Amino acid sequence: MSYVLILWAFVAVAFRAQAQEPAIQPELILELGNKYFDAIDYLQKNMWIIDTMKNEGVSPDIALSAVIPSMLRYSGLRDIVETGAMRTLYIQSGRKYSHYSVGRFQMKASFAEMVERTYIRLKLGKQKFIVSNSSKARAERAKRLESKEWQVQYLIMFYKIMEKRYAHIEWKNKEDKARFYATAYDVGFNRDERTIRRMMSPKTTNRRVLNRKVKNVNSKYRTGDVAVWFIMNDAYKFVP
Repeated sequence: MSYVLILWAFVAVAFRAQAQEPAIQPELILELGNKYFDAIDYLQKNMWIIDTMKNEGVSPDIALSAVIPSMLRYSGLRDIVETGAMRTLYIQSGRKYSHYSVGRFQMKASFAEMVERTYIRLKLGKQKFIVSNSSKARAERAKRLESKEWQVQYLIMFYKIMEKRYAHIEWKNKEDKARFYATAYDVGFNRDERTIRRMMSPKTTNRRVLNRKVKNVNSKYRTGDVAVWFIMNDAYKFVP
């Protein structure tokens, strides 16, 4: 009798875990298409990114899993055509134009400013920034965002902020951490843990379109799903 009860308890726990953390289906890679493989190829051709992270004590697999979903939304042509105009508006007119995306990691000026302010407040390193709402500060920030090297530095700072802010969380596994970091990168790491967890949930209706070209708003996959797929299938290429 006790054996049966233990067995049923195990099944119940397994079922509940499965309901909370649905498995990533192979169909995901079909939906993502070639842009996913382009992102992996870009990283493999730029291993200096991984070396820079390692030198800063950052885990490349977790850090890269946060930006992989955004890398799928990158378009070189759109980056050239749209960024110039939005950059000028941002510098001249202020923060209301700070939500344009730049570069491979599709970083926004608003994200960069939030990283700078939090990094300074938490005293996480020696980087110095002008964080006043001035055209000079915005111009310098916009210039940094157009640099591949600086985008990597912003990612490193984001990682260190996340490690500091959420050091209290006991992660179930690496996939759980990757999903959380990717969601925070996407919806805003300044949000509280409960909000980020809610945005990770399959029940949340505000889904992020993974492939803007297809505009598949009915996609059943989320930003965190792409991060988990990366951790499970390709992250080993970027760790010792």
